[in-house]
Amino acid sequence: MLDWLPENVSVFGEGVDHLFRLIYYITAGIFVLVNAIYIVFIIRYRRKRKGEKAYHFHGSNRLELIWTALPFGLFLFLAFYSDGIWKDIRYAERTPNPDLVIEVMAQTYVWHIRYPGSDGVFGARDIRFISSTNPFGIDPDDPRGEDDLVLINSMHVPINRTVLVRLSSMDVIHSFFLPNMRIKQDAVPGQWVDVWFNSRKTGEYEIACAELCGSGHYMMRGVLNVYSQADYDAWKDEQYTNMRAALQLASDENE
Repeated sequence: MLDWLPENVSVFGEGVDHLFRLIYYITAGIFVLVNAIYIVFIIRYRRKRKGEKAYHFHGSNRLELIWTALPFGLFLFLAFYSDGIWKDIRYAERTPNPDLVIEVMAQTYVWHIRYPGSDGVFGARDIRFISSTNPFGIDPDDPRGEDDLVLINSMHVPINRTVLVRLSSMDVIHSFFLPNMRIKQDAVPGQWVDVWFNSRKTGEYEIACAELCGSGHYMMRGVLNVYSQADYDAWKDEQYTNMRAALQLASDENE
């Protein structure tokens, strides 16, 4: 059922989908019940004879207590039932040790995506250095940041590996949305928020912005590429090779 949902390839996606289905069916059941009651009341209490006067019902404390307690109990059940799923996804102490850390900086209307260089260490960043050409504010005096890889709207990860995304925004609030990973997290200016995922299947998946961020909101889309470990290693080696060549060329030109 609910086959119109995006394909789930996340290790924790089944829990999210189960909760979604549960709420969906509860909502559908309440919708049918309430409208059935409406129809019964419309037919049973319609005016049967011309000139018949309506009579007034002043309410029932018992009924008011029941229709207040039932939704309260339902919401309380859903809160406790979903708590375990929420903790597995959101609580820092339950986040698995990451195999890969990626930084993502949102900007109208693009996603800037940063990988550490071949040394495996991110260069220091400082808000003072943030600009259109340096969206992460990488410190130009930190040699560890020289070989950091920065891409636009393109994320690359290996299959069956825990990926930790550190998320922020340059301008307005955006929402980092990976439908197939069952991940959606606001990117807030001036804050860094961690969110993680682990893909069970290779392929190309959508990166979307799920927060209205301006007239070009519809254009803020990227691609998540999930590779086998061998293909990811080959892609990474190619990027580092190109980066080293570019750095060497720049060094030769400055001499």
